[in-house]
Amino acid sequence: MDIRISRITKLSAIITVFFILLQNCSCSIKGTDAGYSGSSETNLVQPTRLSMFSDTQDREKSNDNEIRKLIAEKTGVEVVEVWLIGQTSQNVYDGFLQAKNLTDFVYFRERLDEFYKAGLLVAWDSYIEKYPNIKRLYTDKEWDAFRQSDGHVYSVNIPDGPAWRDKSSAENGLSNTAGFAVTTCCKNPDMAFKFINDVLSDEILDLRFWGIKGVDYLVNADGSYYRTQEMLDKWSDEEYRIKHVCQYYMMPRYRDYRV
Repeated sequence: MDIRISRITKLSAIITVFFILLQNCSCSIKGTDAGYSGSSETNLVQPTRLSMFSDTQDREKSNDNEIRKLIAEKTGVEVVEVWLIGQTSQNVYDGFLQAKNLTDFVYFRERLDEFYKAGLLVAWDSYIEKYPNIKRLYTDKEWDAFRQSDGHVYSVNIPDGPAWRDKSSAENGLSNTAGFAVTTCCKNPDMAFKFINDVLSDEILDLRFWGIKGVDYLVNADGSYYRTQEMLDKWSDEEYRIKHVCQYYMMPRYRDYRV
């Protein structure tokens, strides 16, 4: 009986994972072209769509989310976030590991080192040197704390994430068993890392966490940002956030960036 239940649970997890992948993952049947695709009729450049799975609970953004579209216009990439819905994180981890098919980006609160051992994560090293905004995330000593047994970096922690709070995970609170990573399922890793670099720019960070100037925030004479009560109410409204706000909260940001 226990064996049968275990098999049913595993099968359920795998089916759920495949459903997520088929609907949202650019490395499955929808594919991601290695570059931008343009319309022959309008000659407009369309953003490349990438996907990200996070083992946290949240509601998916609407397809026409305003800030996500604006970020896509500026970066050439639109990232669709897929959240943990209807499954335990453990079942999803197991399903991903068995299927060996993931979204382009992932954020896992634990067991990320197992995906490294399975050869499912892209090394960051060359991209750290290529993209200055990424390199600025950490000091050289901190980057070294993320290195796996082969000497390469495969993931980073997110401010306010579990690894940052758990100082026992490493002397400086950093961990390579939880965090944000690019997967080998991504067809164009350079595009993925360029997007990470782009969303760490001042302009995109402001879009992510403040929104649109004059709509979601105003600027004081001294250059500081503020929101009116009406703006605060709208920013905290769930339906408004689904249609308008796109923080890419589980993607990297600087520890000293304040909202």
